[in-house]
Formats: sequence, structure tokens, C-alpha cells
Amino acid sequence: MKKALSLLLCIVTIFTIAAPVFAADTSMAISDESQTSSFVDAEGKVNTVKISTPQVGSAYVEYYIEDVLINTVSAIIPDSGLSRSAPDEVIITYSDIGTGTTQQFTELISEYITSQQTVLSPATRAFTHLGIITYKPSTYDSSGNPVIRSLSVSQQAGTTTNAYKTINSAQGVLASVAIAVVAAVLTVVCPALAAVATDLYAAAAYAVGVTIVGGVVQGAITKQYYVLTTPYTVRATYTTGMGSTSHDLDAARYQVALAGGGYSSDYYYEGCMPWNTSPVAGMLYNMFWSDGYPGVSSYS
Repeated sequence: MKKALSLLLCIVTIFTIAAPVFAADTSMAISDESQTSSFVDAEGKVNTVKISTPQVGSAYVEYYIEDVLINTVSAIIPDSGLSRSAPDEVIITYSDIGTGTTQQFTELISEYITSQQTVLSPATRAFTHLGIITYKPSTYDSSGNPVIRSLSVSQQAGTTTNAYKTINSAQGVLASVAIAVVAAVLTVVCPALAAVATDLYAAAAYAVGVTIVGGVVQGAITKQYYVLTTPYTVRATYTTGMGSTSHDLDAARYQVALAGGGYSSDYYYEGCMPWNTSPVAGMLYNMFWSDGYPGVSSYS
């Protein structure tokens, strides 16, 4: 038994993608690209989960064992694109590849996720300087010399929120179904967080000593996690000999972790963060100038 337990969901994050996400209309489709994560189950087999999130409040999961597709699951939270308030139900469509059968059913989200508490930490009042974006020349002065444009970027942190929730799974639950629901719930907070659902769920199972065999949870899981959210105001300033002009934009940073340790995700972003990336640099450039984003020469 101890040897089997030593194999408990030895988490091997093979392909998890943690890319920044920029502002979008969250009521619309967000991405059909799949995020892939893997873990080793109690039998030593590699379980691979591909998650795509066609829109906020939804997740589509393909569940593989040793590279063989076992089942697919669609989880949809009705009307979640209209509001970020806590929804009650999730519509699940489960397809078993081996038997060729599909079934659809509605369950309470609380069967998989329950809310706990929220902890706040105070905002910072001062703006912190982040750096300078220097752009490639796009215009020239009357003497034919290139005009160098640059923006100074700073940020102000808002009130950080730790929203605690608990992952719940009864014995015998299909891991793919539970992961799909977790992913759908996370997209309501930030669409990019769907990528962490597999690792979060596997870590929760491991933390409470529950195995997964053949894609089926072998014991009950109750494990608390939290989503840490920090809103920011990002300020870009253009200064010349005639004075300065500034624009303020909203941004947010997210991180998911198990309470008490055992798992912590990378940071995920919405809005104009991280500041030193080409998409954000282009967004800021177009707020000040209308001649077309020329690209970045340097960040400093």
C-alpha cells in the first residue's frame, strides 16, 4: 500500500502553459486553444488532460490515459458571461469514448466547489515606477533625424483579495468531470485560470491522500484553495519639453494556490500587464499616437 501511495498523483506538469492574458469582452468567446497538463496516477500511468475554454463559464476537457482518449466532458455554467456573481448550477455533457455513449445532466456547483471566505489586504496609495518603453522610430524631424518616442510606466496596487473555496469530490467521481467544473468556475474569475484546473485538482487529491485510478477518484476529496486577485492601475506617461501627458489603465494579477501549501500556480494577468510585453506596449503606443505601432526598441 505504501508503495502505491508513493505514486499518488506524482504531479508531472509537462505542458502547462502560463501565458499572460489581455483584456477582452468576457461575455464572448475567449479561446479554442487547449491547455495541456499531465500527472501520474496511482497505477503509474500518465493521465493527460486537455482543456479548452470557448467562453467564460465553460470548459471542454479531453481525458487521456497513456495517450488513449478515454472520455470528453463539457461543463457550462449558464449565464456566467453576464455576471461574475456566484452561479448555482453547471450543465455537464459526458461522452465515453469506449462505449460511444453520451449523457447530459445538470448538477449543483456545490457538489464540486463551495465558497468559504474572503480575506483582504490594503491597497497601496503610491505609484511605483516599473520602467521605460522605448519604441522604434516611426517618424522623422525636418532634418531627417528619427524621432525617438518613449513612455514611462508605473503602477498602483489596489486591494488584494484572497477568495477561498473548497474542492469537493465524492468517491467514484470521474476526474475529468470534476476538472471540467473546476476549470469552468475558474474562468468566471479570469479566463486564463482554466489552465491550472488539472494541476490544482490533482494536487488537492494528493494533499488528502486520495488516488485516481482509471480516471476515477478513489476517495472523497475536500480541500481548500484560494484565488489571489490584485487589481492595478497602470499609468503610462509621455514627457516632452512642453510638458507631460498620462493615461491610466486597469489591470489585474491572479494566482491560484492550495491553502496550507502543496500547490501554487504561476501568475496570470488581465488588462495591460505585464507592462514589458509587445501586446501591452502596442496598446499603450496607440493610446498616444495614431501612426501605427512600430515595435519596441527596448525596455529599461
